[in-house]
Amino acid sequence: MSTSVTRYILIIGSEFPLRERALAGALRAGGGTPVYTLAKSRQSTTIKFFDGYITGDLTDPEGVVAATVEHAARTGAQPAAVVPVNDFAVRSALAVAQHFGLNHNPEAAVDCCRDKFVMKEVLSAAGLPVPRFSAFSTLEELQAVAGRIGFPLVIKPRELTGSLGVVKVPDANALADAYQQCMAGIRSLSGDAETPPALLQAEEYIPARAEVSVEVFNHGDLHRVVAVTDKYLGPEPHFVETGHSVPSVYTDDTRLRDMAEHACKALGIRYGMAHFEARITPAGDIRIIEVAARTGGDSIMDLVERVYGVNPYELHVASFLGRAPNVPTRPAARGLAAVAFLKTEVGVIQSISLPKFLPYEVVNMQVSAKPNDVSEKLTSWRNREGSVEFFWPGRKPEPGFDEHLRMAARYSGDIFGMRSVQAA
Repeated sequence: MSTSVTRYILIIGSEFPLRERALAGALRAGGGTPVYTLAKSRQSTTIKFFDGYITGDLTDPEGVVAATVEHAARTGAQPAAVVPVNDFAVRSALAVAQHFGLNHNPEAAVDCCRDKFVMKEVLSAAGLPVPRFSAFSTLEELQAVAGRIGFPLVIKPRELTGSLGVVKVPDANALADAYQQCMAGIRSLSGDAETPPALLQAEEYIPARAEVSVEVFNHGDLHRVVAVTDKYLGPEPHFVETGHSVPSVYTDDTRLRDMAEHACKALGIRYGMAHFEARITPAGDIRIIEVAARTGGDSIMDLVERVYGVNPYELHVASFLGRAPNVPTRPAARGLAAVAFLKTEVGVIQSISLPKFLPYEVVNMQVSAKPNDVSEKLTSWRNREGSVEFFWPGRKPEPGFDEHLRMAARYSGDIFGMRSVQAA
């Protein structure tokens, strides 16, 4: 007599903040199939919301496969789909999917999207516009590369995300310091990601009148734009995202939409959402910064859902389950959604006082910092103290929009009581 196998959807990376709606999307896409996540330990604050979990480190593909196999032997449950929702998860998701014979993006596509140098080689070969770029490993190699690319340029780790280690270099005198800042960004993870410190990239700095992301749904040969997002960055030499808004003022730019879909095709992405990022120059030219084979972070998927009524996580999971959902070509926008990040001054957080009242347009506020935390300069997503999400029904996107940033700045000033590091 045969024994039926219990199936579940395994979402890897959903335990990270600002990805909570992945659970709702998975439940809809799976039609009641249990939804699991991955967590390092039972001390995770998120695993209680899921139907089950696998204990493992998302940056360790072999370890995650072993843990999933052990879970199957112990419980009889096997994954029906393995779905990555951040960059660090894509290789582990691929390994588990390969082991169980499930749908997954080609290994070459995963490698392209994780390694920014290989990614740009593929995009450039496909005739798509990217900054001039070159790989390097040491300061000496960087000096030689800079001589070919010229200044200003940008250096970055090839396999990191969230602006960690990304630094603009204005001239040759700043090269050594920028290199050390890049290395410090990698070290700040303290082993939380398997990122080879010798895999580095330099590329031409692209001045921009705007930076955008394009959220693209992929299923086999279908590549379709779901939404375009306006991005807001902190001060250079770093490129930390301080906010996002949907719809973008560039939502109807056909060149941008076609380029994003073409990039996903060139990279070989065949399942789920992809997150395409580009800069638009003062002359109106588009330069591709990177493409990730996973859903966008920073609550961008939540903004898309509020505006269009489409949960991108649901599309993402459905694709990995082998189901081609009905993706609207140009859904009507119901309003303007935005997120901005809380950032207080440099120092020690002495107290936190949450507002007693939030206006209607504020739909969510999360404070991640705690009293006695040290607030540092904004050099990556790790230096932000929380987030505020907004929705304005019926509002249109507009050039120069920054209301979400100004409101978040006011909240930051009111919420955090500070003392200087010296006084601490």
